[in-house]
Order: sequence, then C-alpha cells, then structure tokens
Amino acid sequence: MGERKGQPSSKNRTHRSQTTLSASKKSIPSHTSSTGAAKIVRCPTATLERLRRLNEAEIITLFTPFVPHPPSTTLAKNMDPFEPLGRALPRKVRHVPYRLDSGMTEMHADFLPASGAVVVVICATSNVISHHAQAFERQVKFARDVSTKISQSDNVAGVPTIMLLVEDNNTGQGYLDAVYDFPAVVMINNYTTEALVNGVRVLFGS
Repeated sequence: MGERKGQPSSKNRTHRSQTTLSASKKSIPSHTSSTGAAKIVRCPTATLERLRRLNEAEIITLFTPFVPHPPSTTLAKNMDPFEPLGRALPRKVRHVPYRLDSGMTEMHADFLPASGAVVVVICATSNVISHHAQAFERQVKFARDVSTKISQSDNVAGVPTIMLLVEDNNTGQGYLDAVYDFPAVVMINNYTTEALVNGVRVLFGS
C-alpha cells in the first residue's frame, strides 16, 4: 500500500452549520467522466471552506475499508484500492485502513488528535456487498464511532469531517437515508482511480 499506515504522505463531524450547500441541482458541485461520477450531496458551507483552506502543515486523516478491488481496476492486486485517493488529496495525508470485522480500534483513535481534517470512506458497491453482506452496516458503525470520538475531543471537535460514499447499484438514496446524521457527504459511483480523483476534484473545487 505504499506510504499509507500512519505516515504522512509527501504529496500531500463537524458541528452542523446553519448554512449548508443548497440542495438545488445547480448548486451542487459535481464532476462526471466516462468512468466515475462524483457529487457533493450535502456539506455545510463552513466545513467545505475550512477544508479548502487547510494549510500545508495540516494533515488529512483518511480512513478507508479493507475491501476487494473494483472489477475494472488497473492497479496491482497488492496495492490498496484507495491509495490513489490518498495521493490525489492536495495536502499531507495519513492513510489508515480499517477492517470491517474489527471496526474502530485504539490505533484509529490515536491518529485523530493530529488531524486537520478527516475523510471516512464507505464502500457499498455491488462487488463489496456480495463479498460481505453486512459491509455497509459495519462501515457506517466505524464512521459513527469516528464521529463520536471527534465530537468528544477538545483537540479536533471542529475539524472538517467528510464521508465519501461509494455506491454503484442504484440504491444510493437508501444508503444516504441510512447516513442522515452525517452532515457532509460526497458520493461517487465507483472506486477506480479516476472516480476517486473526481471525488477529490469535487471536494476541493479543482
């Protein structure tokens, strides 16, 4: 997985805001290509602005699930499928995978105090669900545990926290309904390299 577990990459919940990006189709940033569509479903304006203003010294902690590669991957099989996401984020990144059957551990909690922002990936594509029937529920529990830990910490209670939801089976609204309590959600329809890069472009307005 390269420089992923707990080491800053060289490439570098939040409290709900009263001002949130409009649900109007015209106002939701999105990016579409032949292999990956991405859009911000909802995000408090203050969260998005703070994320985009992170200074170069601030670290984005990226939590990603251990899941199989997407069928159309071009990555080596021994590479973490979300490594391209970490590389695409325009700040220093600490990439920390999590196991569906283990959930949040003390190790994950230890990375939070140094975070300038937190991105939690939930991958609910058809190949992942067929591999593990409870994959979505396990990942949501992990994301909620992270969110709770952040809210209880004086050090990181206000950091931008983004859920990146990956789904490809036309049940996206059901998944969104299940994560109603997360104020900042970006949705992409695949986790190929290009789709992940599109998600970053939407988040950072590039």
